[in-house]
Amino acid sequence: MTEGTRANRSGFRLESWVKDYLQECGYNDVSAKAFREQNGDDEPCFAKQCVIGQSIYGTKRKVDFVLRHPKLWPGGLVIQCKWQASSGSVDEKYPYELACINHLSFPTIIVLDGGGYKPGAKEWLLGQVGSGNIRHVFDMGQFARFCSRGGI
Repeated sequence: MTEGTRANRSGFRLESWVKDYLQECGYNDVSAKAFREQNGDDEPCFAKQCVIGQSIYGTKRKVDFVLRHPKLWPGGLVIQCKWQASSGSVDEKYPYELACINHLSFPTIIVLDGGGYKPGAKEWLLGQVGSGNIRHVFDMGQFARFCSRGGI
């Protein structure tokens, strides 16, 4: 198995884990089309791999999760999953990710795990919290606690 295949599988596992937490918190998994057609008065829901606008390059901006909760997140919340178990290029994409987050109007949480990012990359990303639309950068344990305390 190649490193790329292994990384894709690990990223998929992180996304599946986040999906399970969202469902445990009472969110319904809906299609991207159904998500766009619902309004903020509906039940809590989320869509996976949903286009929410344009990137800074003018291309379609697809996110891992976009969710809506009538009380907590009526305007929506984006959750992006970033897994890096060994050295690679995902952490080099953090500035682009941040620029895209701030280009659109959705508050965003990044779930970052794996421990393989370059020294300083996680700290840089954590330093961006509170500026623009980035609300939190969590590892899996922190995200689980945030969910269990009613943040989602």
